Amino acid sequence: MFQVPPLGGADCQSLLVALLAGRYGRKLSKDQLHALSDGVLASDTSPMLVHLLGSFVRHWTSADVIEPWLVDSVPTTLDAGLECLLTGLERCYGAGLVARTLGLMTLAELGLTDAELDDALSLDDAVFDALASTAKPTLR
Repeated sequence: MFQVPPLGGADCQSLLVALLAGRYGRKLSKDQLHALSDGVLASDTSPMLVHLLGSFVRHWTSADVIEPWLVDSVPTTLDAGLECLLTGLERCYGAGLVARTLGLMTLAELGLTDAELDDALSLDDAVFDALASTAKPTLR
């Protein structure tokens, strides 16, 4: 198993800046980056948390004033970040679909293509019923 070591503070900032610019076309203000560096990135410097952090702060605008509640809304640990991510997915797609999708992805030794995942999920009656009840036009 390959383990990525924690990054230094400057490396975290560089990764976050590059991620926001490259993936989302966004840029944080100096005050916003400083607040994150003093808060979240001062306690946990794992690359995975930096990527999760990017997905949370990509909605900030340069006009957003750094208030304590704004910084407090960002997860400060990898566990909290993953929990927020999964909770958001469950809110959008339903807990059953998220659980079954992640279960299938976990069980697949070499991964799944989109088509294979779609096929496997469509064979699950609970998932199909949940999707069928909300689909327009109806699936059944």
